[in-house]
Amino acid sequence: MAGASRYCDGVQEDEIVQDGRRARGERTRLAVIEALLGLAADGASHPTARQVADRAGVALRTVYHHFEDVESLRGVAFGLQLDRHRELLQPVAADLPLHDRVVTVARQLRALFEAITPIRRTALIDERASVESQGRLGELPAIRRRHLESVFAPELAKRADRARVVDAIDVATSWQAWEFLRTVRARGPLAAERVLIFSLDTLLS
Repeated sequence: MAGASRYCDGVQEDEIVQDGRRARGERTRLAVIEALLGLAADGASHPTARQVADRAGVALRTVYHHFEDVESLRGVAFGLQLDRHRELLQPVAADLPLHDRVVTVARQLRALFEAITPIRRTALIDERASVESQGRLGELPAIRRRHLESVFAPELAKRADRARVVDAIDVATSWQAWEFLRTVRARGPLAAERVLIFSLDTLLS
């Protein structure tokens, strides 16, 4: 019995050690992701693995231990940031006046786009090259389009050209349109939000 007890204790000790290693591995992996997000927020357009490792305080080989390449790291980082902020697109009561819903959606999109833009810009290079990034980058347009169709369901139901209107508001509220306003037109967040409000009011009124 004593031998069996020691065996059991040994198994438990091994499990504790393994759990500790897994926990440390997850913390290190998250630190690498946070390092990339931090570099992107600081304006680094395409941080290298070396820059990420230095920022995270880990060896370069550690980055490649957790991620196959920098592309996969960018995809995971974008996915994490999207998961953290997707709840900003909260349901909006359909019985509110149209303009009130438009303003609410525009405010939600401003908050979401401003939160994800740094890593979204960093991931631009991967849109065609990385399958993983394509998958995560493709989630946002789908989430946003479903949100728009839900919020503006009463107006869209009355339109014979519903599909075309949905496409139009999809384009007007896309991250790409937001980025164009913020960079090419140099509009501030509130000014860009007002453009969204105007576009949605015009298309749905």
